[in-house]
Amino acid sequence: MKAKVLLAVLIFSLVGLPQVFSQTKDDILIAGILFKDEFTMKMVAQGYKDAAQELGVKIVIGNSMGDVANEQQLIYSYVDMGAKGIAITPYSESASIAALREANKKGVQIATANLDLSKSASFICGGFTSDDYTNGYSLGTFSGPYLKKLYGKLNIAILDFNAAIPAQSMARYGGFLDALKKQGIEYKIVAQQSSTSKQDNIPIVEAMLTGAPSCNVFYNTSMAFTSVVTQTVMNMGLADKITVIGYDMGEQVASQILDKKSPLYCTLEQDMYKMGYSAVKQLVQTIRGEKTLGESGKGTYVPGRIYSKADPKAVNDWLDYFKVISSKR
Repeated sequence: MKAKVLLAVLIFSLVGLPQVFSQTKDDILIAGILFKDEFTMKMVAQGYKDAAQELGVKIVIGNSMGDVANEQQLIYSYVDMGAKGIAITPYSESASIAALREANKKGVQIATANLDLSKSASFICGGFTSDDYTNGYSLGTFSGPYLKKLYGKLNIAILDFNAAIPAQSMARYGGFLDALKKQGIEYKIVAQQSSTSKQDNIPIVEAMLTGAPSCNVFYNTSMAFTSVVTQTVMNMGLADKITVIGYDMGEQVASQILDKKSPLYCTLEQDMYKMGYSAVKQLVQTIRGEKTLGESGKGTYVPGRIYSKADPKAVNDWLDYFKVISSKR
């Protein structure tokens, strides 16, 4: 026991000390786990905290920083601390399950946010997740008529992350393409490249566009890709020939949507705050034996929201919210 606590202290010193939020109206302690340190996870964390405060329970939050070993140790440590439930954005659909199953066997309720584990982890009390195919389909449904009116036939370039997480990546652009088909929009893939980097993608994008001069639509599968592609298209003087479609939202992406000279037309933000809030609510309701928000053992899809040049007020409202959340620890 002492060894586990000492190891937990070491882990927390590496990934950030967990902070306890909210006062209890009963004796329930729950834990929240994030898997990276960026704005989307801050929104999940804010959802965790707001739900815990509303429901009158204590919550301790830690971050695995994208390391499965750290995630496992956080889970074990929270079990040792006496947490009655864990809300988690799992690092991996496969690697995260073993430790969570072990915690559940010790009487700890598990709820997930962002990644759906329900197909392989029926022991969860519920999950609130995004759906990459549905989100991609929504983007295609929204942008299809606009793109068809602009170009008629679409010559599409796609920057994906198939080399890293193929199923998720393919779902994000597969849904988009299926939505175009459903609308009877003619298209051709003129360039497609996979990247595992969040930075050094400018040469990749430049090579794709140089090799596909007919490209008029550039579809992206992540926020990092979206901002880089948008800027590269502008730097190459192609902003009047190519429309960029994004995935996920960020401060730079929002600013690019608002820039009238930018080729970025729209992007879809996954509702990370609602996922975090709902996961904690599901946990507490389950622990208290109350009627739950979602269904035990199953994931509930949380719809994303599309932001576009057609609604600059919504984009500005998002930026205001971003500043508020970003200022919080």
